[in-house]
Amino acid sequence: MPPPSFATRSQAREMMDDFSITDDRLGRALRDLQVVNRWLGGYAGTMAVLAPYLRARPGHPTRILDLGTGGADFPAYLVRWAAARGLAVSVVGVDANPATVRWARQRLDRTLPPSLRERVRLEVGDALALEADAGCFDVAVASLFLHHFDAPAAVALLREMQRVASAGLIVNDLHRHPVAYHAIRALAHGLPVSPMFRHDAPLSVLRGFRRDELEALAAEAGLPAVRLHWRWAFRWILTTLPEQT
Repeated sequence: MPPPSFATRSQAREMMDDFSITDDRLGRALRDLQVVNRWLGGYAGTMAVLAPYLRARPGHPTRILDLGTGGADFPAYLVRWAAARGLAVSVVGVDANPATVRWARQRLDRTLPPSLRERVRLEVGDALALEADAGCFDVAVASLFLHHFDAPAAVALLREMQRVASAGLIVNDLHRHPVAYHAIRALAHGLPVSPMFRHDAPLSVLRGFRRDELEALAAEAGLPAVRLHWRWAFRWILTTLPEQT
């Protein structure tokens, strides 16, 4: 196998995008991704932007849209975080894979208490053509999701997120970098993870972004007042949410 190229984004397909895979390979991969989000910047990167916004809105209900929600671990994390701080937050998670949504619903039913479970709704849907009115959410979030799209579709996704979110959007995605690639490849081959995760994790990095690429996508999408931050571990956080002072 030739060495990977980091000059341009890979167009190879991830197993996660094969909706014919509905067996335990999918469930195991979704569980693996929860570990990644917990320990490698999934929650922390997004919350670095979202938490100040939510804290500045005490007493105001906030509706969050989570696109490419996968196993819905971020919606579960978020409603727990908000409830512990007395904040009224509800989340709608959207994923195009019916098997993924079914798995996530069952997991939330098992792991969230009823008072929090009612704050999370999961739907099967197309992130590029949402059945939602303009501005009907406060914030739209996409974590480890943008890299699944080629450039024209990524621009369309950013525009759709901005359309439905009255306050702004947050994108949390991977920095395409040799250190990130070799580190996650070593972890994926050294730990007892699922075959899907072992295949997809390094490929996700190769499908990830460099700063100038994200800036170009945001400009083409016409996003206003974009802020772009690098976060550990090799994450880019792109947001149009106003900075809290």
